[in-house]
Amino acid sequence: MIDAETPRPHVSAPCWIERPDDALHCTEPPGHGGDHYHCYSRTQWPRRAGETQ
Repeated sequence: MIDAETPRPHVSAPCWIERPDDALHCTEPPGHGGDHYHCYSRTQWPRRAGETQ
């Protein structure tokens, strides 16, 4: 069991917005600026108007 006093790192979830007509998800951090990006395929796509995370 982990002691309650043990510091834990904070790992944020990715943006995870789906690329239109595809199975790729954005791997940038939440609230990022600019285009969405998938780091493994090095694919990027524009942010759509009114998109929320």
